[in-house]
Amino acid sequence: MCYSAMIEADLRELEKLFRVKIDWSSFDEAYKIRNDYSQAMIPSGLDSYIIQNAETPTQKRLAKMAKEHYKAEIEKFSSKLKKYEQDVKDFEAKLKSGSKVKDLAEKLEKRRATVEWHKEKIAYYEKIEETGAPRVFPNFYAPVIVRDGKEDALRLMRYHICPKNGKELNAFKYNLFNARRDRLLDSRTWKPIFGKQHGIFPFYRFYESVAGENGESKIIYFEPKDETIMWSAAIFEEAKIESGLLRSFAAVTDEPPPEVAAAGHDRCPIFLAKDDFGTWLEPKETSKEDLVALLDHKVPTYFQHKAA
Repeated sequence: MCYSAMIEADLRELEKLFRVKIDWSSFDEAYKIRNDYSQAMIPSGLDSYIIQNAETPTQKRLAKMAKEHYKAEIEKFSSKLKKYEQDVKDFEAKLKSGSKVKDLAEKLEKRRATVEWHKEKIAYYEKIEETGAPRVFPNFYAPVIVRDGKEDALRLMRYHICPKNGKELNAFKYNLFNARRDRLLDSRTWKPIFGKQHGIFPFYRFYESVAGENGESKIIYFEPKDETIMWSAAIFEEAKIESGLLRSFAAVTDEPPPEVAAAGHDRCPIFLAKDDFGTWLEPKETSKEDLVALLDHKVPTYFQHKAA
């Protein structure tokens, strides 16, 4: 856990389900970072929601930024598409002339596939105002519940921890999006924030790559059988980078229940009991050892799985 997750992009639904207020300033921070930092990803489902439901000046500014982002993406992919279409014409002409260039037919087929992929991407971006995907991967932003004074707030954070010093901003070769429960007290990354900065990451399902019958990898997803939505205990960090304040988080994972292990995966998010939200979100009032023990208090559930 967690290759990726399907989130709820309807922020009003999250407000209702968890009785939280939306911290729009965190969305403002994230959208500004995306403008300057190409690797900052916001799920298109959130962009679609904001474009369709913007009411306040801040929300309307975010909607405008989202539209400009996808307009730029369309222009970028359109420019590449022209080049690849020209490649196809050139390869076809060489084949017609009897060229003996090695693997030319294979190169032509690959370039045709590239052309189609770019066309599909452009078509998808052109319809982003109508619909978008609410799926997040490592380095994507996702809504996270945190305690803000006496209230719970929904903040947009990157799903991949960036340490406070900002030095590992792009260290994607490391798994800094899943925090193992058994490393919370001693990990160089998790130890400084565990017991200080906690959150709750809500989502509907999580995806994993597992070994198939013939040894090839396949993607499956898990979701709770008797719950409409689930969540994971999380820890977060706030780092000042050149583009602004980067809020980032990691989901806390544990050994899997039998049904997840049987499906071929060795980790599972900690589906923390809702009665323990208050203690988890205000960790400074509890010892670290007791917080680790608190992670035993999970929502009783069975995780069913299907092929993605």
